[in-house]
Formats: sequence, C-alpha cells, structure tokens
Amino acid sequence: MSIFTTAPFAIFLDLLMILYTLWVISLGEKNGKFPTGIGIGMLSWLGLLHLGLSTKSLFPENISEIAFLLIIFLAVSVVGALLLLVKPIRSKIMALSQKQLLLLQGIRVFFGANFLMQASLGGLPQTFGILDGWTHIGAGFLGLIAAFTLATDANGERRAWFANIFGVIDILIVASTIALVLLPTIKPHHPIMYALFFPGALWLWFHIVSMWKLVQSKNNQALLVQQA
Repeated sequence: MSIFTTAPFAIFLDLLMILYTLWVISLGEKNGKFPTGIGIGMLSWLGLLHLGLSTKSLFPENISEIAFLLIIFLAVSVVGALLLLVKPIRSKIMALSQKQLLLLQGIRVFFGANFLMQASLGGLPQTFGILDGWTHIGAGFLGLIAAFTLATDANGERRAWFANIFGVIDILIVASTIALVLLPTIKPHHPIMYALFFPGALWLWFHIVSMWKLVQSKNNQALLVQQA
C-alpha cells in the first residue's frame, strides 16, 4: 500500500487546506493575522473526524447507500448552520470578498491530484478517481481564474457564476457517487471521507455564499439604476 492511499496522507491534505483557508481569510484582516479561533475549530473538527474514521465508529460498516447519502446531507447542513448561525463565524464568512471566496477553491487542485494518484495506485476505482481528479482540478483552476478576473474587473461576475456552478455540480455528483455507487466497494471509513466530510462541505458553502453575494450585488446595482 502506498502512503498516497492512506489516511495519514488524507490528513496531510486536510491540514494543508486548513492553512490555505486561514491564509485566504487573513487577506481581509487589517493586521493580516491568521484567524486562530477558526483554525482551532477546524483542527477540532478534523480531530473528531479522524477519531471516528480511525476507530471505524463513525458509521456502521453495513450502512446502506441511501442512509449514507442522508448522513452526507445532514453533515453539510450542520456545517452550514455553524457557518451561518454562529454569529462570530458568520461575520467572518460574510466579510469575505468575492475574490477571497473564489480563491478558497484553489486548493482543490491538490485534492484532485490526489484522486488521480489514488486511481493509479488502486486506492480508488480507476474511472471514478480519474474523473473526480480532473473535475476537482478544474473546479480549483476555475476558482482561481474567476478570482483573478474579479480583481481586474474583466468579466469577473460571469466567470464567478461559471466557477461556482461548476464547483457545486462537481461536489454534488462526487458525494452522490460515493454514497450510491462506490460505498459497497470502498466502505464507509475509506480515507476519501477525510475530504468528503471536511473540505468538501466547506467548499460547497463557500460556493453558496459566493453565489448569494453575486445575486445581492446584482440587486444592488439594479436598485442604484432605478434610483438614478
């Protein structure tokens, strides 16, 4: 077994994602410091996830595909509740600019590369690993392009919509495929769950917040036109 198909490497990627996320959030801080509170929360979340996956106590081994998919939706809903209902966290998320929200997707290229490696090394079914790898790389790359074009005002909103829609579809298809197609093969405590139940859920909500801000920006522009 290669290190690239094991839980320790999946944890390494999650830690890399945490550092990257804290760095992007810090870009909007006046003092440029990492938001340590958010970092502690994310590390705690990763620690609990690791405890459940490493001891194989997070899910029953014989859990059904539909039940697992419902758990994914529940986990994503809980993440959304934490991000949007806990006031200190909500204020941080809503203070992020569109450029930051889309820049946060850039780290997905490394997760996509890992899925490609897992497909080549037998850690994931080959077809799924290749397709998921390329779509994740594409989602991260599109996020970076959209962030850059927003910074230069070169048709940025149109590219932001495309990057967000592509990224959301990618996450939903991957999550559904893992639950409904791959679960009997990879089992519920596979290392890919470190990506599914941690960064995947966050990326989805970053996309949703980004699209909400795009709608709000368009509504504000229309209001200004009416007032003029």
